[in-house]
Amino acid sequence: MIPCQSEGIVIQASSGLFQVETDYGVIECMARAGADPGAIVPGDRVLISPQPAGRGVIESLMPRKTRFSRKVAGRRQDEQVIAANLDQVIIVLAAAEPPFKETTLDRYLAAVEHCGLDAVVCINKTDLASAANPVSASDLAGRAEVYARIGYMVIMTSAATGSGIDPLRQALEGRVSALVGPSGVGKSSLICAVSPGVSLDTGEISASTGKGRHTTTCSRLIKLDNGGYVADTPGMREFGFHQISRDELAWCFREFRVHVESCKFADCRHIKEPGCGVRKAVEQGLVSLRRYEHYLRLMGGVGPSNHIVVC
Repeated sequence: MIPCQSEGIVIQASSGLFQVETDYGVIECMARAGADPGAIVPGDRVLISPQPAGRGVIESLMPRKTRFSRKVAGRRQDEQVIAANLDQVIIVLAAAEPPFKETTLDRYLAAVEHCGLDAVVCINKTDLASAANPVSASDLAGRAEVYARIGYMVIMTSAATGSGIDPLRQALEGRVSALVGPSGVGKSSLICAVSPGVSLDTGEISASTGKGRHTTTCSRLIKLDNGGYVADTPGMREFGFHQISRDELAWCFREFRVHVESCKFADCRHIKEPGCGVRKAVEQGLVSLRRYEHYLRLMGGVGPSNHIVVC
């Protein structure tokens, strides 16, 4: 039985019910009447009070240090917070099945930068990278090097063979992380490989669409054997930015920042303006042409309030 009030951390949110880890064990809670249960996410620190049958009610939400969010799916521009109080986001893509897409990776990286969090790039299913797939092992290594050069930790893994699991485990140790990425890239399988005591559902790729089937249906915060926590999030077939303006997007491409200082105009958007330091850096090979092209593509999706709209 918990005392009159107790602090805890939300470790799972599903259909208005919350599992809250406290000093007295995990307590099943509901939100206080009138509160928006959708505003409470894994990683949130909350104050709860006891209810009959060993349950609790969430009285209040404590201030968040950080949050990772996206635009809700569809046409609305509302924010959907995925997890709170994170130290880092591990962006997981697959070498194949589903196919590796740098445009997807760049979109996630920009969102992580905008949220002020550390990002780690994890490319899973490296055992499937071969001449028979769209991305060979050597091509994949070259693409990964682009991100390593601009300062991102890149971890190549295979949950099937165990390759790269130790570096991933070290990256997660003692930190609160979220694994995000499309369906079918192996997020749950990686968690099981990192922490064998964890039991999660895993799935396969749809043969008809080439996309992953959802195996994680709710966000949850999992305690790892090494003392860290990791949020296993549902796969996202849509990932839109929530209120990243055109002026902010260039900052979210971290390798642009040093070159922005040499732009002729303070309001340069690095598209066709004369004297642009970023475009000059692209021409000199200091900035990846592919990354710059992805930036231009994102800049094209601008909504009514001059905010980037990408699904």
